[in-house]
Amino acid sequence: MRVPGCRLNDMHPTPARRSLHRRVAVDTPEHVRLDYVLADIGSRAAALAIDLGVLVVGMLLLGLASFYIGLLGSFFGSVSGTLLIFAVFFVQWGYFLLFEALWGGRTPGKRAIGLRVVHVGGEPLSFQGSVLRNLIRIVDLQPGISGMAGAVCIWTNKRAQRLGDMVAGTMVVRDAGGGELLATDALPPGRVGRPLLSVEQFELLAGYMARREGLEPLVRRRVTESVLAALGSAVDLAPPATDATPEQALARLHEEEAPRHAARRGGASLQAATMAREQREEWAAYSGLVEKGRKRGLKSFTEGEARRFGQLYRGMAADLERARTYGASPGLLGTVQRWAGAGHNLLYRARGRVAVSLGHWAWAGFPRSVRRFHRPILLSALLFFGPMVATYAAVDGQPQLARSLMGSGMFTRAENTVKDDIDTPYLGQEIGASAMPLLSSSVITNNIGVTFMTFAGGFLAGAGTLYILVFNGIVIGAALGAYANEGVFGVILAFVFSHGFLELGAICIAGGAGFGLGSALLMPGRRTRAEALRERGRTFVSLLAGTSLMLVIAGLIEGFYSPSTLPAVAKFTFGSATAVLMLLYFGFAGRKSDAPTAAPAP
Repeated sequence: MRVPGCRLNDMHPTPARRSLHRRVAVDTPEHVRLDYVLADIGSRAAALAIDLGVLVVGMLLLGLASFYIGLLGSFFGSVSGTLLIFAVFFVQWGYFLLFEALWGGRTPGKRAIGLRVVHVGGEPLSFQGSVLRNLIRIVDLQPGISGMAGAVCIWTNKRAQRLGDMVAGTMVVRDAGGGELLATDALPPGRVGRPLLSVEQFELLAGYMARREGLEPLVRRRVTESVLAALGSAVDLAPPATDATPEQALARLHEEEAPRHAARRGGASLQAATMAREQREEWAAYSGLVEKGRKRGLKSFTEGEARRFGQLYRGMAADLERARTYGASPGLLGTVQRWAGAGHNLLYRARGRVAVSLGHWAWAGFPRSVRRFHRPILLSALLFFGPMVATYAAVDGQPQLARSLMGSGMFTRAENTVKDDIDTPYLGQEIGASAMPLLSSSVITNNIGVTFMTFAGGFLAGAGTLYILVFNGIVIGAALGAYANEGVFGVILAFVFSHGFLELGAICIAGGAGFGLGSALLMPGRRTRAEALRERGRTFVSLLAGTSLMLVIAGLIEGFYSPSTLPAVAKFTFGSATAVLMLLYFGFAGRKSDAPTAAPAP
């Protein structure tokens, strides 16, 4: 969601502090600047490590549960195996996507470390943004699963964005929670002594005091130790406290240093402290409404509460500017800013609405997008079916070539298939009715994963998409050629015909989406490449959603209908009907509303 009037300004810290304090500033529609501290590589890696730990433990528990449930019988084994397959798919593609989309830009790891994903305009992460940044994660993990591509991008990008963030228009920031809003600056006494900490050191300490309550215990302990290490010399200068814990020592140091730094700033700090006392009741009411909105949404507000929240938010935005003008302490300023940011995020939150209903999108929006972007889709089809046909011709009469291209397992299956009987069920001797759910779930998750990678490969200027299309075309062509060499081409054709139009069509559409994404790097037009990536990523993700729906249907057919003992003529008839329906659907569905709502061509 683009909020009118929001602008992103880069704040360039001094070189000595650049690695620890990279910041960006967002100007809200109320003309208030919200500063965000960008998450560094270390904190993001720590959050990722926690998330991976959660996934590993979860998968171990699911694996054990699946094993013991399978001991109850073949039916229960099939059900547990199916669930385990979908769980593995969720781990690979859904964990980060759904947690960030539904939990305010946080995963369990990000929440533990105190991080949050937001859009570059300061708006909360949308579902579409979560989809895009997590689909491109497979590219960020390259080479292999080292994650070097993403790490280098985070290190060099001024907003600390990895590749997925660039496509989605997002960034990862430190999120300390609201903090204690009602705490106020202490009025500086007449004689408080000379400050022990430099301005930078006191900012570090004040920031720690402001956000420590929002940290998990383990994270809080590590942060406390880090702050103690950074302020070690100053802590030693302070009078010792008997049996003081590290947190108590820092709290006492902050209590002593706050009036010293306030006195150094003079009257401006007095004004900030006075403002905080005067606004105590207003801030209490505001924080209560923000907490209610966070838990239940703005729809839970009564008409009076909604009007009151708007007034209080505008007042908080004004108080933030006053706090800056008055030179408030870092602790008070940071807390007021976080609460102002919380109100901004609540007010401009993506409300989960879509431009059209799901039914209207499926009936009109998806086929319109396919027609609109038919050129990259046709290019994708050419690069998929071209190598398939060429490979089929190349392996004709060359069984050794076919074996090397497709693997010995499938080649042996072709050799053992009953000859001169087109009604012989493909896989019929290997799979029973109880195992069909396993086959269907495996096919669905595998094929959707392939389309996701096909789309994400477009980020490499289309090279990844090209590789996946050509590779799969060669493998399928070799398999068809091997069966033709054994004289059982009709058997595999009858199996594939039932679901093939949906399945192969979805791969071609995903390839077109990948090439569309890649065109942002090669032909960005009048926009910057970053702008083109964000725009085309949002445009082509609709195609990807449609291919996922197609592959779910195709997987159900391939798992339950294609391997059945029905005669080949029934499967050919079913596949032909599917092809006709697809032509009618993509050719004519939604044509009445093509002109006014079609997305702009890249």
